[in-house]
Amino acid sequence: MEIITSLEQLHSFAAPCVVALGTFDGLHRGHLDVIGTAKQEAEHTGAKLAVFTFSNHPLEWINPAHVPVALVTPAVKLQLLESLGVDVLIDIPFNQLVADLLPQQFLERLRALNYSCLVVGENFTYGQRGMGNVYTLAASAQALGFKLIVRKLVSNNGTIISSTEIRRLITAGEVQQAAKMLGRSYSISGIVAHGNERGRLLGYPTANLELVDAHVAIPLGGVYAVRAYVDGGVYGGMANIGKNPTFGDVEKPRLETNIFGFSGDIYGKTLTIEFVQRIRGEVKFAGIDALKAQLAQDKLDCLSFL
Repeated sequence: MEIITSLEQLHSFAAPCVVALGTFDGLHRGHLDVIGTAKQEAEHTGAKLAVFTFSNHPLEWINPAHVPVALVTPAVKLQLLESLGVDVLIDIPFNQLVADLLPQQFLERLRALNYSCLVVGENFTYGQRGMGNVYTLAASAQALGFKLIVRKLVSNNGTIISSTEIRRLITAGEVQQAAKMLGRSYSISGIVAHGNERGRLLGYPTANLELVDAHVAIPLGGVYAVRAYVDGGVYGGMANIGKNPTFGDVEKPRLETNIFGFSGDIYGKTLTIEFVQRIRGEVKFAGIDALKAQLAQDKLDCLSFL
């Protein structure tokens, strides 16, 4: 997959391009529908499949105080797009240069790709202050002679799929519903850090990921059935998000995961936790015995979901 990181790098290819346009900040089912449609058109016409998106959320430039937390990291975004068969990724920063482009100027810059078709969602906007929309794009398609495909927004049980709704579901702990909208389970990745090692003393050793500076959507505190990806393997597990209220000595929330069947040194390794189902909320127990009894039940509950 070729990656283009600035407008100045745009260039044409031996075959014309079909370009999927969008912010694609969550790569959820709605986004995948746009990209999948572009892929079908590219395969049908023998064109290259290109995806045009931004390496940062536009609000980082327009209104930094309202930038939403991410649903997918840049690294995972690249992996997912490559797995979709994207030939060319235009992943440029949204900055003042981009923000100032009038709709027609934006299309003129994009013409360097020699595209034969553009594919967008019906709520797509472009150009200065979002003045361009699917109607102005349709007029340009007719004037300039390219094909335009506008996809309807995708719904799940009557609710329009959007990154905003998925963030709401995740922060409410409704990870199963979020997965239905994403088209995959929501996950968080990080480097395993040392914790208090209390889980080991309780008989449930945990791998700890700090969440304070993660800048990703954090599920509601509590216990979750999860899948853990580490060292090329996939394991079931139970994870807790919170501050360990029983002991009251954790100031900042963390993600602690007991990985079923894993042995070995995990510190300093990259760990990805995929959330399957919320089991219960965070509880302050009267003592260690009550906590251990609940952990045993939690493990059984997690296994039933996995």
